[in-house]
Amino acid sequence: MKAKLLDIAKSDLKASRVLYENRLYPQAVFYFQQSVEKANKSLALVTKLVTEKELYRNIGHQAIKIHEKAIKRQKDKYEQFNDHLTLFSELRELEIFEGFNVKREIRQFDLFLSYIDEIRHDNNKLIHMSSWDIRRFLKEMKNTKKDIGKEMQNISKFRMNDKSRKKMRQNFSELYNVALKYNPIYAEELKNDFEKLDSKELESYIKNYYRLTYLGMSISTSLYYLAIITLPHVSVTRYPENGKTPLEIYTQKLPIVKKLPELCDVHNDALNEFKILNKKLEEINAPLH
Repeated sequence: MKAKLLDIAKSDLKASRVLYENRLYPQAVFYFQQSVEKANKSLALVTKLVTEKELYRNIGHQAIKIHEKAIKRQKDKYEQFNDHLTLFSELRELEIFEGFNVKREIRQFDLFLSYIDEIRHDNNKLIHMSSWDIRRFLKEMKNTKKDIGKEMQNISKFRMNDKSRKKMRQNFSELYNVALKYNPIYAEELKNDFEKLDSKELESYIKNYYRLTYLGMSISTSLYYLAIITLPHVSVTRYPENGKTPLEIYTQKLPIVKKLPELCDVHNDALNEFKILNKKLEEINAPLH
């Protein structure tokens, strides 16, 4: 299911570009929205945020609901994360967590949730979201992804010695619970192979774990902002509303139409990241030795 959704998302994005080039703007925006929606749903399935049944019953066409659930879950993780790290002082002192500020992240999550609630109650105004607003969203997305990129670079500085491994062995059940909350797929692999790994292998495992987690965060960041931008366009692009037809609304003057080529490029980058994520997940499922 998740692979099929991602394939359709790629196909919808191609369709959006072709339709835009042929000045079929309502259809171009519609297929772009569809591509973003399907990519969001595929990521939610890959990260086990939702089940297929939940997608049909609770999500529907509102991809933003996926992010609302993800943000709430992530906020809960961060609220617990600082306490969990005290068990592993060796990890806390590493460059991986340089600049890591739990309270700042929680405030950001609260801001996202507040914004989602706001746009849910005034959905229609997003149809005419200004070019400035779209640029602001893209800038926020770019800055967030830049921070994630720095954190991914810091992972290379991580070093595991025998003392650290011994400490982690003593507290493995707690470590596993933390990993399970952040990355359930990789946590299970860690649990299965922990006893067999020496310090160097465990170091590599932890690095891969964080790289995978941050890659998922980067993809989710792109899809979150794109979901907000496309939120109201699932029906307006297809049906007359308030006395106006899609052909009257979706002209070259509408900001989302103006910015659509750039938005397509951003989305294409996210889909390429998704391809890398899937490849890494396939490598995890392959035999370790």
